[in-house]
Amino acid sequence: MKLIITKENLIKALQKVIGVVEKRQSMPILSHVLLKKDNDGFHVVASDLEVQLSSKINFEETIDFAADITIPGRKLFDIGKGLPDKALIEIEKKDEGKLQIESKKSKFTLSALDAKTFPLMENKDENSVEFSLDSSDLKEVFSKTAFAMAQQDVRYYLNGLFMKISSKELYGVATDGHRLAKAGSTIKATTEDDVSVIIPRKGVLEIDKQIDENKELKITASKNHIQVDSGDAMAITKLIDGKFPDYEKVIPKDTDKQILVDCKIFKEALTRVSILSNDRFRGVRLHFENGEIKVSANNPEKEEASDDIKADYSGDSIEVGFNVNYLLDVIGAIRTKNLQIQLKDSNSSALLTPENDPDSRYVVMPLRL
Repeated sequence: MKLIITKENLIKALQKVIGVVEKRQSMPILSHVLLKKDNDGFHVVASDLEVQLSSKINFEETIDFAADITIPGRKLFDIGKGLPDKALIEIEKKDEGKLQIESKKSKFTLSALDAKTFPLMENKDENSVEFSLDSSDLKEVFSKTAFAMAQQDVRYYLNGLFMKISSKELYGVATDGHRLAKAGSTIKATTEDDVSVIIPRKGVLEIDKQIDENKELKITASKNHIQVDSGDAMAITKLIDGKFPDYEKVIPKDTDKQILVDCKIFKEALTRVSILSNDRFRGVRLHFENGEIKVSANNPEKEEASDDIKADYSGDSIEVGFNVNYLLDVIGAIRTKNLQIQLKDSNSSALLTPENDPDSRYVVMPLRL
C-alpha cells in the first residue's frame, strides 16, 4: 500500500482534526489518526472519546489501499510542517505495525496500530433529529456566547453551551455563575422539532474551528451526541446530560437606569485603569453621573487609577464594582458601536446589550470592592 500526497493537502486536512489528538493518552490509539476510505473518498479521523473530528483528505495517488490505517497524529503533522513547500510525501506500509514516510531524501519510520481498535463514535439513534442550517448563524452564536462558559465547574452542566434550535430561531446561552451571555438570530432551519442540547466546552471550540463561513451544515442531534457535517469536515461531540439553569430568571427585568457608551472608548478606559486593579479579583469601579462614567481601580499596594469618559446618562449618581475581564469579554463579543448598560442599584446585576441588537443580552454580577 502506498499513498502520495502534497504537503499542503496533508497539513490542510490534519489542521481540521489535530485539536483532539493529545500527546499523552491513557489509550495509545488516541494519539493516532485514522485514515479511512468510504464512498465519499478518503478521510482522516481523530478522537479523544469526547469529541471526534474528521476531514476529507486529497491524495495525489493511492496504490493498493485495501484497509484503514492509523498513524501517530502529532508526529505526522510535525513531519509535514517540517518539509519544504509543495513537497510530495509518500506514505507506505512496510512491515506489520510500521509505516514509512518519504519525501525526496527525508525518510521516517512510524508505528501503526490496528485500525480496528480505533474508537469511532456512533451518533444516530432511533430518536435522532436531522436538520440543516447555515454555518454563519452557528458561528455567530458561538462567537457571542462561548466566552461565558464555565471551566471545570463542579456544576458540570455549566461547562458547555446550551443551544435551542427551532425552524425559525437559533440561540445559545452560556454562564459560569458570575456572568451570562445569551445570543441568537432568526434563521431558516429544516426542522419541525425544537432541539435543546448542552454542547461541552471542547466540542464548541473544536466545531467553531472546523467549520467555515457560509456553508450549509447538516446536523444530527441524538440523546447523547450531536454531529455537525459541513461536507468536507465533520465533528461529533458528546452532549452534557443535565438540566441547564432557568436563565430567564437571571436576566434583570426591573432596571430603571440606562447608560449608553461608545464601546471603543469604554474598552480603552477599562484597559488602562485595570493595570492597577487587584490581580486576584480584577475589580474596577464604575461611577455613573450625568453625562459621564468615572472608571477607577486600586490594589493592595495602594496604587490607584481613574479615567473619566463621556456617556449618555441622566439620573441619580450610582457606583458599581465589576470584574473588568467580564466587561471586556462582552465588549469583545459585540459588533455595534455603542453599548447599553441597564442597572437598578449598586447591588444588582447589570444588563448589557449591544445597541439595536435585542437578540444579544449579557448579564454581569456586581463585585464588592
